[in-house]
Amino acid sequence: MFRSILVNNGERITVKDEWLIIQQKDEVKKIPLGDIQSLVVDNMSINLSVYGLCKLAEYDVNVILCDSKHLPCCNVLSSDSYYASYAALKRQIELSKEMQDNLWEKIVKAKIKNQAYVLENLTGKSEIPGRLHQLADEVLPGDPGNREAIAAKMFFRNLFGVDFTRFEDDVVNVAMNYGYAIIRSLVARSLCAHGYNCNLGIHHIGAGNPFNLADDFIEPFRPIVDYWIFEHNDELVDELTSSNKLSLIGLCNTEVFINKKLLRLYNAVEKCISSFTSAINGNSVELLMLPDLKRYGK
Repeated sequence: MFRSILVNNGERITVKDEWLIIQQKDEVKKIPLGDIQSLVVDNMSINLSVYGLCKLAEYDVNVILCDSKHLPCCNVLSSDSYYASYAALKRQIELSKEMQDNLWEKIVKAKIKNQAYVLENLTGKSEIPGRLHQLADEVLPGDPGNREAIAAKMFFRNLFGVDFTRFEDDVVNVAMNYGYAIIRSLVARSLCAHGYNCNLGIHHIGAGNPFNLADDFIEPFRPIVDYWIFEHNDELVDELTSSNKLSLIGLCNTEVFINKKLLRLYNAVEKCISSFTSAINGNSVELLMLPDLKRYGK
């Protein structure tokens, strides 16, 4: 199991002899680069050299930098990890509208079903999860009926209460944004590793969003964060603690089913993106593999 590292008190981060060295006032921590999956730097005064970033990229470490509000704002991605990036980009650009709509249909269906599974597992109720499954079955190519938004509203209100509003400035939404950003960074890293351009989304087309494609593929993984928030709701009082953040980062090591196999999240993301390539090459949406949270948390 790889390690996820949160640095919020270190004064300097260096790399020497294939070790990550975190220098603090009273101690020095040394971690082998090969053991690290993610490094989250949550202190804007920390020094991290260009050499250090290059070595971290060489070891395919997912480096995430946080802003003054302690939220992930930057994902350092390797630019030369795929041997045939031009061919991948060409396939991505030439993807037909029909194929994009079919892929989005499958992604939305998987997301809504995972929301239903999470709600059923956590509340023990079946009526609302049953309605969510019905909504999933109603999704059409491209989701013109916006079943995704209808399901999301139903899901959040039944999980967090009727007064819950997404994007409010409260600790639950902060935790949600933090957890989503961590998983989004995994998805973006895997997409870049396979030669894709994250600007070119299947459904998300924000002109100022450099991670449109990552925002497409994160959707069926989002309920993993929602599950964590429900289980840790009593801990979320005023602001995210270092313990909360480390636990959310640790979701990278949680296990989920994908293609009927139990994999750690970072491997499940990789399997998903790899299958995206298979789906494009085979012109078959059936080849796309997405996470199944039916047994998640049990």
